[in-house]
Amino acid sequence: MSITTFASRTPGSKTLWDLREIVTDVKWITDMNYSAGTLTFKLVEVDEGYTPYNGDDIWFRWNGKKIFKGKVFNVKYSDDEAFDVTAYDSLRYFKNQDSLVFPTSTLSQRFTTVAKLAGVKHKATKTAYKIPAEVCDSKSYFDMLKTSITRVRRATGNHYFLADNWGVSELRKYPYKKCNFILGDKSLLTGFSFEKSIDDAANVVRIIKENKKKKSRETSTAKTKGKKTKATKSTTNDPKNTSYTKTTVAGDSVAIWGKLQYIEKAKDKANVAQMKQRAKDLLKAKNKQTFSLTLKALGNTDLVAGNSVPVQIKSLRQIGFGNKYALIKKATHNFTVDYNVELEMRVVM
Repeated sequence: MSITTFASRTPGSKTLWDLREIVTDVKWITDMNYSAGTLTFKLVEVDEGYTPYNGDDIWFRWNGKKIFKGKVFNVKYSDDEAFDVTAYDSLRYFKNQDSLVFPTSTLSQRFTTVAKLAGVKHKATKTAYKIPAEVCDSKSYFDMLKTSITRVRRATGNHYFLADNWGVSELRKYPYKKCNFILGDKSLLTGFSFEKSIDDAANVVRIIKENKKKKSRETSTAKTKGKKTKATKSTTNDPKNTSYTKTTVAGDSVAIWGKLQYIEKAKDKANVAQMKQRAKDLLKAKNKQTFSLTLKALGNTDLVAGNSVPVQIKSLRQIGFGNKYALIKKATHNFTVDYNVELEMRVVM
């Protein structure tokens, strides 16, 4: 192993513990799917030595490069006399929940707002598009930013994501960095898995709106020991009083895949034209195959979520995946004697 620094300190303490000689099974995960960077590791117990506590600061460098800075959130001790530790980077604090009213503002402004509320150091790529005012009630900061990032992508085509850079939360545009080396049959690649699926696809979308007649009630009066009681019966859910307005659109893939139907309830005030447009939008989003590509390769610290790398795999050309840059959605680094990485790639076919 080539660990340059693996250190910890309990906040408020002056003692900085060097853990390089007692740490094993170091795994680092970065993910674009609105989650914190994670560092897991095992510590061999040493008499009168370091004992990890939740809240401890963790620093990890590999071959001199800054990899991870965060805090311990989980400690497990078992009969093998070792500690299993989980630490998260600064993005963990975007799981905090809050209720906010955003004025019309840019994505970078909203990111800065929630980063300050989360109490983390931050840096934002400047964005120009103005997102309409929005009420966010009892949502996590991740969820608030996810909605804003989606709106910017739909309006401008620009893609943004969140990442941690040595304790600083950052709003980045992807791909953040294009790697200047190739992952392929003769370059770093040790294995791959490609999958295509229609399990979650839909080629028929139906929007329904429930129509109810006015509530009708039947009332009867009875006497019980001189007292009058009223029994009320509601027929609101009676089939006689309920009907549906339906708008349906279908795609050409029905002839190939069979009928895969998805139903959504319309908003109460939606008219037929709005229902039809909503059906078309959903069909466009759902009438497609999903693709996934997992790569296994020799370790390189530039292979992190949000970066892109050229992929050249000869056997994938026949199914339409040619030589091209591919975005890394999730990266799992295993810092062992044989440092390796597993990557989940974004596939566009």
